[in-house]
Amino acid sequence: MSARRWWLLLLAVAIALVFVGACAQPTAAPVPTGAPAQPTAAPAAATPTHPPAPTAAPAAGPTTTAVPPQTSAPTYYPTAVAPTPTSVPEAHVVELEWPPRMRLGDSDLVRLALVPYKDGYLVTTEFPEHQTVTSTVAVSRPGGYDVLAVARLDGTGFDLAPTGEQAQGLPADTTITWRWTLLPRSAGQQRLSLTLTLRWIPQAGNPNPMKETRIYSKGFEIQVMSFLGLTVPQAVGSGLAGLVLGATLSLPLMVWLWQPRRKLLRTLRPNPRLAIEPYPGLSLGADEQTLMRALFGHYGRLVLEAEFRSGYSGARTFLAQPIRLDGRADAHTIVKIGERAGIQREYENYLAFVQDTLPPITARIQETPVVTAAQPPRLGALAAVRYTFIAEPGRRPMSLREALLLDPDPALLHKLFDTFGPHWWMQRRPYTFRLSQEYDRMLPAHYVLEPARGGETGIAGTLSASSALAETSWRTGEVIMVQGLTVAEKRPDGRSLSLVGPARAGQPPLRVRWLSLEAPNHTPARVVATRETLLRDFVSGFDRYGLPDPLTCLSRLLAENVAGTQSTIHGDLNLENVLVGPGGFVWLIDFAQTRDGHPLFDFAHLEGQIIAHIIAPQVDRPADYVDSLRSAPGPAATPAVLRLRPALGAIAARCLFNSGQPREYDLALYMACLGALKYTNLNAHQKHLLYLTAAHLAQNL
Repeated sequence: MSARRWWLLLLAVAIALVFVGACAQPTAAPVPTGAPAQPTAAPAAATPTHPPAPTAAPAAGPTTTAVPPQTSAPTYYPTAVAPTPTSVPEAHVVELEWPPRMRLGDSDLVRLALVPYKDGYLVTTEFPEHQTVTSTVAVSRPGGYDVLAVARLDGTGFDLAPTGEQAQGLPADTTITWRWTLLPRSAGQQRLSLTLTLRWIPQAGNPNPMKETRIYSKGFEIQVMSFLGLTVPQAVGSGLAGLVLGATLSLPLMVWLWQPRRKLLRTLRPNPRLAIEPYPGLSLGADEQTLMRALFGHYGRLVLEAEFRSGYSGARTFLAQPIRLDGRADAHTIVKIGERAGIQREYENYLAFVQDTLPPITARIQETPVVTAAQPPRLGALAAVRYTFIAEPGRRPMSLREALLLDPDPALLHKLFDTFGPHWWMQRRPYTFRLSQEYDRMLPAHYVLEPARGGETGIAGTLSASSALAETSWRTGEVIMVQGLTVAEKRPDGRSLSLVGPARAGQPPLRVRWLSLEAPNHTPARVVATRETLLRDFVSGFDRYGLPDPLTCLSRLLAENVAGTQSTIHGDLNLENVLVGPGGFVWLIDFAQTRDGHPLFDFAHLEGQIIAHIIAPQVDRPADYVDSLRSAPGPAATPAVLRLRPALGAIAARCLFNSGQPREYDLALYMACLGALKYTNLNAHQKHLLYLTAAHLAQNL
């Protein structure tokens, strides 16, 4: 056997040892006894089963009759018992959903719901791989008592959140839901126990004591799997041992087989003989022309046929057709020119989130982004990247903005979701987060600062890398010392910088707009504006037509914890980053902000764009728009345009953590509308409609 084969054999052994401690996808384990993983509908010819009629409560006090749990989840109930405030028991359905299998290291959730018993009831299973069982129970509502439903989940093999008893009021004819997150501690068959108790609290003037009755109790099992059935400490220990041995054996081979790391930027020489032919009225800066001549250096001509707006980052995106030296035309391509760090981040995100996940019709980055030696790395230096392009002769694609202005057809929005949803937004996992973690980035900077003039006295404090956002409360006009903040980017205005502080656990990073191109270093600065004053200035003089002021609840909502989901998201799903081509194809460009995040972020951002750029140009009077928000469009409204918002809301509803709780999307859209107020390319009418949308949503937030 050759020396190379011996090295490869030793490397294979080392890799096997390294992965002993890793969790791998196991083969299917037996499903625990109980309900099937997916509820099945009863055969059409079968006689529907009716739940047992609850027995009446005795006069001595409130009681309930629990119906034994069913072993499978029915798909409907044929008759209903209407809730009533008397002591006559009401029938309810208990839904219990849990994952029958988990991998060690993953997290999941258990859901319990108490649903009023209605005709035509359909069982709900939020996640397809989960198991759901139902049972019917009876609830009494004697006069003089308030009813609480108290749920408790216990399991020794898991870290559970929340812990202990979870009590909720039980209004008549209302579904209430509990959710617990699970994090397994060890592999094997793990058992959990759930109980549901009704507790009657005497109202004022009722001398009787509190009473309670357990109406539901269920034990269930979850198979937690890991490679070779190891516990977490065992897996860590084995992994470390394998890592040490594997590194020892494979080090010479790794040196032998070492390959250079993939470059994230290429440096090319521009071709000064390349003829650039822009369409009439298009102008390019000297640095942009240099990049074009480097990117297409082996061509003879470059025809720029269109420019797409590229959001608000200051980048420029063009539709180009390169022509060879012999006169033959190559395929159209999309060229994006932007700040170097942003283009590099876009390419990194493309490799991490896009290249291997999205369908073939997605725009693909054709090659490593390009820079030129004429522009050394510095703040504001540019880079260029090429995307593939779908086109047909004689017809160029349109941005989604152009397509919706031409024909506001909601089918385009559904096509966008159907194309990319299965690969991104629908591949979700449970995610509980503080709203500011995901949505603070949409809003204006926390402070706008300018270098203080000489001779300033009375320094109010220091703003530094160690400053936590919650600890800052500077007011307009105060002078503070600034040091240690990181320069994030040169702003599109070319005269200011974006500064950021470090991210803290559960908190967004501090963000500052610095009105100078010289980064502060222990520099005194005057507070020109705060987020609150910026937002107040944006909406000054806007009539709310009786709606509440949406800015008064902003701080409270940013601090709210949200039970949602997480998936890969585009991060900047604006109307110019969605292109519409022949045959109604839609595809995405610009992945500079792509990341794992809250899927509703994308839809809220896109709806804010639709309000500002599609609805606002066709709804002249803000009062008519308020009427449409109240489901009574005025005479000046365009019904076809106004159908876009409900369509997008229906799409977003498919990504809700709880399909019966649309508040999760209302919060996202509220933040997106207030955040869009900062864009300088919006006129007062566009901002007014965004402000009214946020005010309308704030009524129920």
